[in-house]
Amino acid sequence: MTTQRGIAVSAGATGMAMLRYRLMVAAVGIPIGAAAIILGGYYFLGLGLLLAIIGLHEYYTLLRPYRPNLLVGFVAGIATLLGAYYWGLQGLLVGLVVLMILTFFWSLGGELGAHLVGRMALTGFGVIWVAMGFAYVLLIRELNYGMTLTILLFACTMVNDTFAYFVGRAFGRHKMAPRISPNKSVEGAIGGIIGSVVAAVVVKIYSPWLGWREALLLGLAIGFVGQWGDLFESAVKRDFRVKDSGKILPGHGGILDRFDAVLFAGFVTYWLAIVLLGDVVVVK
Repeated sequence: MTTQRGIAVSAGATGMAMLRYRLMVAAVGIPIGAAAIILGGYYFLGLGLLLAIIGLHEYYTLLRPYRPNLLVGFVAGIATLLGAYYWGLQGLLVGLVVLMILTFFWSLGGELGAHLVGRMALTGFGVIWVAMGFAYVLLIRELNYGMTLTILLFACTMVNDTFAYFVGRAFGRHKMAPRISPNKSVEGAIGGIIGSVVAAVVVKIYSPWLGWREALLLGLAIGFVGQWGDLFESAVKRDFRVKDSGKILPGHGGILDRFDAVLFAGFVTYWLAIVLLGDVVVVK
């Protein structure tokens, strides 16, 4: 009994320490992120490039045994973000074209019979998942009312994560994906989605141009898809038998651990805003 009590106390202390680290990171990161979102322009581009480069570094570090081509991945990834910033949606093609050209020349000089095709596929996937995920966030910021939509995206994903954590700890009974992420529960997921909708409603209250229907649908979509992004990154880490993608953010892990939901939800937020709000957000 004493041993079990000691284990419980130790686990509780560890949980409180992790919570403190998370709050410290939030206290530093949220003002920096908010300032970049509000200022937009090169400030937001610079932050997006920094996060994407670190995210790609974490991804390719996980894949180190498979020998990804770092030059191809980083150059194509940076081109993807720069293309999105300067030329909008069509600019995403810049990154893909750069990826195709570099991969083609790599194939000509690469070592045949040494899993070259697999190495090319894994290198390219990092560009599509990480770089294009952050590029869509840049695209959202460049829309009409892009600042508000970007705040909505991050508010929904952050509140989703927070609600899922606390609701899961308090009421979690049914495992959602035990093989991929044993600590996540169905109850926590539902709490997270509710939190995402609440965040969207709060943003709508201060945004007269955003209708109630659109706000609720965006909140629901970000809540659902953000959790898919979280589970997807968990599956990647589980496959490589690591707990975190990196260590740069105490209490969170790496950039991919913190922004895994955004990498999926950004894509959905952009296209859902285009479909639901049309001419209100599209820059003429």
